[in-house]
Amino acid sequence: MLGLAGLDLAASPLVGLALLAAAGLFAGIVNTLAGGGSFLILPLLIGLGLPPTVANGTSRVGVVVQGLSSAWTFHGRGIREYRITARLAAPMVVGALVGAWLATRFDDELLRPLIGVILVAWALILGLRPGRFLKPPPEPSPPSWLSDLASVAIGLYGGFLQAGVGFPLLALLVPGLGYPAVAANAIKVRVVLIYSLLSLPIFALAGQIAWREGLVLGAGTMAGGWLGAHIQLRAGAGVVRWAVLVMVAIGGIMLLR
Repeated sequence: MLGLAGLDLAASPLVGLALLAAAGLFAGIVNTLAGGGSFLILPLLIGLGLPPTVANGTSRVGVVVQGLSSAWTFHGRGIREYRITARLAAPMVVGALVGAWLATRFDDELLRPLIGVILVAWALILGLRPGRFLKPPPEPSPPSWLSDLASVAIGLYGGFLQAGVGFPLLALLVPGLGYPAVAANAIKVRVVLIYSLLSLPIFALAGQIAWREGLVLGAGTMAGGWLGAHIQLRAGAGVVRWAVLVMVAIGGIMLLR
């Protein structure tokens, strides 16, 4: 299968793996800052010759390793909202386990146009109302049954496809529950890590993980997760909002092509 610039990645495994490690570094950064790194990773894995279902499962290895790196960095810098993380993770895990099970049995191609439309709409909303994202309410709102339902839905999507799951998570945490952008990103990283760790065995048992590619990807995302967390902690909320805006727009355009 042809990859970047017409290069046959499947016939050039060393080149493909080197590109995968580099893409993992970039994906780790943008996933920690906002989300959408899987929009780059999934096509590249398919370009390496993996079936789409295996590419979908393999990408979770990178997500887990990146999450470990980012979560540890946030913890070391004192961002430790573990109570709300546990509260949201419980319903999200339920949804993610169902989504992962469905992903091993169904084709996800029908979701691509719908996801693209939603992402473009989010890009427009964030571009027109940036203050809504940068300025959450003065105090966080307590979780409710509505946030639980949203968490189940987000987990269902994350377990099924993963790509772009950071966007609805940040929408839930910042304008929805009122957390500052940097704290919301730390919570996002942790809940994605939790449900990804628990859903990874479903893909493994279904034979939908290519471990060589997954470990190369994980090496890149580990470095990217560490770097993305440090960029965010230095730059603050502004870089989070712009990262979300850019990645939502790029992801939406890619899915609508």
